[in-house]
Amino acid sequence: MVTQNVDGLHRRAGSTDVTELHGSLTTFRCAEQGHDFPLHSVLALGVPEAGEMTPPACETCGGPIRPGVVWFGETLPPAAMEHAYHLVEAADVVLLVGTSSVVYPAAGLPEHARAMGASVVEINPASTP
Repeated sequence: MVTQNVDGLHRRAGSTDVTELHGSLTTFRCAEQGHDFPLHSVLALGVPEAGEMTPPACETCGGPIRPGVVWFGETLPPAAMEHAYHLVEAADVVLLVGTSSVVYPAAGLPEHARAMGASVVEINPASTP
């Protein structure tokens, strides 16, 4: 499964092979060098005092720890995109559910699936390009 959601609901619902193109709110990483931090290790650092705006520091390099999501203007993780392309290449049917299908590079996945011979089924309340 490939998702652009960052809320972790697919995993909480029991899906085991989830490629999260935009990352996850349950993971964190160092903004300087990308060291990964699971949620429990960030919570163990404690909650900052009210009004404190300094994020916790990476134990490895001292850089600020940030949410493990892709922010506007950042590129999607290359490994996640590569895995997503492999999944659609192997698929017979690709379901698109609740997406505008206009934000690239993720919007290119259904096009690639069609080019590889998969059927693409789109389920949305409004028409998409």
